[in-house]
Amino acid sequence: MAIKLPKRFITFTLVGISGIFVNNLILFYAKEYLYVPLAIASLIAIQVAIINNFIWNHRFTWTDREMKGFNAIRTGLIKFTMVSWIAGGLNWVILLLLTHFAGLHYIVANLIAIFIASILNYFLNDLWTFRNKASSI
Repeated sequence: MAIKLPKRFITFTLVGISGIFVNNLILFYAKEYLYVPLAIASLIAIQVAIINNFIWNHRFTWTDREMKGFNAIRTGLIKFTMVSWIAGGLNWVILLLLTHFAGLHYIVANLIAIFIASILNYFLNDLWTFRNKASSI
């Protein structure tokens, strides 16, 4: 029996894949070429990926709940960033634990951490950032 995932979750996942590439590219570049410590490089990479993911999720994942106007988009970005930092904080802690205690390479640890945190990220964004305003009235 096949599991049928909602279209929104599939789109969120595809956007998330772009965020994974952005996150790991920034993480690798900052650590290997700019010599930024892992803990700081990860924070920078997470924030850049958050902005990337907000733009694409706003355009493709939650189009039926589109934010109109500068103030709505700014508020949405702030909410998305807050929610994403809850998940991003989890991502950051898991990354540091896996590299320090399990001895995993930081890119492998980061991929595991992103996978775990992204599930929380989806549900929090669906329930709050891109909340269906019609159902909350």
